[in-house]
Amino acid sequence: MGGIAKKAHNIAQVRALAKRRLPRAIWEFIERGTEDDLLIQRNVAALQAVQFLPRTLRDVAERSAGIELFGRRQPLPLVIAPTGVSDLLWHRGERAIARAAASAGIPFTQTTSSTTSFAEIAKCATAGHWMQMYLWERRDLSWQVVDTARENGAEVLVLTVDTPMWPLREFNRRAGMSNPIRPNATLVSDFLKRPSWFASVICRYYLEGGLPQFANYPREVGGKLTGTVSRVANSASVCWRDVAELRRRWPGKLVVKGVLSAEDARIALDHGVDGIAVSNHGGRNFDSSPPAIDVLAGIVDAVGDRTTILFDSGVRRGADVIKALAIGAKAVLVGRATLYGCAAGGEHGARHAIDLLANEIDVAMAMVGVTRLEKLDRSYLMPGTFRG
Repeated sequence: MGGIAKKAHNIAQVRALAKRRLPRAIWEFIERGTEDDLLIQRNVAALQAVQFLPRTLRDVAERSAGIELFGRRQPLPLVIAPTGVSDLLWHRGERAIARAAASAGIPFTQTTSSTTSFAEIAKCATAGHWMQMYLWERRDLSWQVVDTARENGAEVLVLTVDTPMWPLREFNRRAGMSNPIRPNATLVSDFLKRPSWFASVICRYYLEGGLPQFANYPREVGGKLTGTVSRVANSASVCWRDVAELRRRWPGKLVVKGVLSAEDARIALDHGVDGIAVSNHGGRNFDSSPPAIDVLAGIVDAVGDRTTILFDSGVRRGADVIKALAIGAKAVLVGRATLYGCAAGGEHGARHAIDLLANEIDVAMAMVGVTRLEKLDRSYLMPGTFRG
């Protein structure tokens, strides 16, 4: 870890290292949003606008950032968010991030479109294995994935509900990037401009037999990263009846991710969910959505302590985590930070990104004047700097 630790002292510097190493198409896939890229900027700006009202002359010599989340005690209020293309950032990047999360004592959320099997990630994500999914037009195929996740010991199922159809990511098309990936002249030319990355990732996969495959799709779909997956396209017909059916089928903890409306949060509660992730998909889905931090207080107030509130979208500093917790979130999902770390330095880079956030969380706690996260509330925030 020494190399990246000496070069990067915050997430922005980790980001710069990742950008320098990756081809443009891969970089833009993880970094940019949708349409005019406005929401990503608004997410960050809205969090930066929230100010603390620090309390002084308190004994904060002994601090703990630990929480209990869904029955597990963990040392940080963080969860690795579900993210794609990790295996194209670094050779076996998904496992690298899962191991980094485990070494830091925090859960890892695996996507259904993962190129690593549930069983393999379960071996790596020993501090908590969560699984994220969309509901497809073929619900029977979705239920197969749910069954496989349960059989492999996933503890929490995260249903992403903010993507009824594929977003307008025009820059991806311009760069030759698609989902699934389809080789083309633009993409190949771009890849070859990063020879170190190409040799250490793409060539290494081909030496092992080929590019990673979608490891958890049902057999009827096929698993090629460059193949056709139309039968598992996100379904625009997903509704609350599907949530009820998923609740019936899934015995573990159930989280719905992508909620921005207080009314939707109340409905989710009526359908027996265990957690709600207040999220706008990191600004990657719909540019006209509000910053997630702006709706967090309203959702917290709507559901009270009847469910667990998680937060993501726009987090770049440990202080951002503390802001979300003060408003009422229980924990924060981080995605881009560990993607940057993985792209810059594999498992060590991902762990360094977590460590940077952990240190910033610790400093923010001391500066604000709390020794335990459960003591945080909105009285530690400057009135008028947040919505709620």
